[in-house]
Amino acid sequence: MTAAPVVGPQFRWGFLGASRIGHRALAPAVQAAGHRLHAVAARDPARARAFADAFGAPRAYGSYAELLADPGIDLVYVALPNDAHAGWTIRALDAGKHVLCEKPLALSAEEVRHLQDAERRTGRHVMEAFCHLHHPQMARVQDILGNGEIGRTVAIQAIFGNLLLPPDDFRWIAAHGGGALYDLGCYCVSAMRVLTGCEPVRAAAVPAMQGDVDATMTGQLDFGDGLVGQFACSFVSVRTQHLQMIGTKGTLFLDWPISTKGRDTRLDVNGRSEHFAATDPYVRMVEHFAAAVAGRAGMAYGLDWSLRQAQALDALFAAARTVSVVSVPR
Repeated sequence: MTAAPVVGPQFRWGFLGASRIGHRALAPAVQAAGHRLHAVAARDPARARAFADAFGAPRAYGSYAELLADPGIDLVYVALPNDAHAGWTIRALDAGKHVLCEKPLALSAEEVRHLQDAERRTGRHVMEAFCHLHHPQMARVQDILGNGEIGRTVAIQAIFGNLLLPPDDFRWIAAHGGGALYDLGCYCVSAMRVLTGCEPVRAAAVPAMQGDVDATMTGQLDFGDGLVGQFACSFVSVRTQHLQMIGTKGTLFLDWPISTKGRDTRLDVNGRSEHFAATDPYVRMVEHFAAAVAGRAGMAYGLDWSLRQAQALDALFAAARTVSVVSVPR
């Protein structure tokens, strides 16, 4: 299902990492949703202090562990290099915090299983931060598909390119979980899974390597029952994205399905167009997560969902390494 925005009570948030996405999107969303940024932690204390001051947060820490020990924090947002996501999420759970973690939540399905164990052990909640799934256009697409307007879906394609310029960015380092699939392709895979309502059973992939990471990757996912998916993602392309679905009775096209914050978007269905005014899916994501934590709504994308996501990515990486078609666990 696609999450609907549901406002819960006010929570006090702590941010692990003074990241660009946190500054540009998550901190404003936390405040817009009626919550409070309480603390920011970064390895550079001055950077943490500057981030905290920008949003009126009273606490800044030069240590992630110090932030997790702060009893004034209810929810933690993890925005660290990808290889640190699972470990610090588990530490936050053990500290009694609920966690909204940037994608990818983990670098393997095995790591997600460890997160599931920690979630059960602590009674706290985790959600992977895929903001695009909370945009109203996703719910509208699901309505259209449910109404049978394009018939039975037989193919889905997603494209996401975004030029990554800084040569020292962690996304260029394999040991930190770098590469285009973890950073961009995961959006394509998640959108295909949600919109089709199906899980892939087989995967194939071809990477174009730059250094030790996939700078570009194309992949194919077999969802079974005659439904196939294809995606392409790249760090070295012009900024572009779209999603298309082909059915037995028609077609559907989203002109900008992923990084939608502040952008008008368009949905084409069988020759007609629908337009969506610029909105902030980060606010809707924060609202949904907070409401789920408060028990006011179900978690649309919990750890069972993230396990399936990680299994699909694991299979794509295995297919890329072995130049073969790989089965996805079911």
